[in-house]
Amino acid sequence: MTNEFEEQYNADDFNDDDIVGTEQQQTTSESESEMVTEETQEFDFNKASKSTKGPERENLDGKTVVISDAKIILPKEETEWNLSRNKKCKYKQCKFIMFYDNEGQREYYSGIKMFERMVDGKSKLSEPNIQNDGKTQATMLKQVYAKYKGKKTEEVSMHEFLSFLKSKPKARLESKPFEYDEKITNKNTVVEFVN
Repeated sequence: MTNEFEEQYNADDFNDDDIVGTEQQQTTSESESEMVTEETQEFDFNKASKSTKGPERENLDGKTVVISDAKIILPKEETEWNLSRNKKCKYKQCKFIMFYDNEGQREYYSGIKMFERMVDGKSKLSEPNIQNDGKTQATMLKQVYAKYKGKKTEEVSMHEFLSFLKSKPKARLESKPFEYDEKITNKNTVVEFVN
């Protein structure tokens, strides 16, 4: 069974059946020499990331960046519920991502949750929430914003906070250690918004 790429490769448009013998070899070597010019460089495999995940996180400690975008990714419907510490309510976690203008760097902030709400006997999700007095990364970011605006954290609505993050504000970052699954990761977190 062939896949779609084999079918394309075997199509007449992609075959050079009209080129034969040394003529084909000459054409290939000419095109190869055109591909490697003084303007192009070959990638050094020794510089390849040793991580099995995406590009490695750069240390942006002390740098001022622009938050080029912010996104909340909602949990899938089939995601399992988590039980709160007091075991009185269920919640699902969202992914909260800050995109920085520094060479495509981004950071995931933990702490945005959606709680279970019973509506007409059916389990539904609340809107995304950030605790005002928690110790999560999202709470810390909201507290930095409240300080920048001269407000108490509980005076800042989610709409105001998220709208500000979408406005491409400038922020100073610090590299801070966070533990997750018994592993320490240094994250580039916002510690101050600047004008």
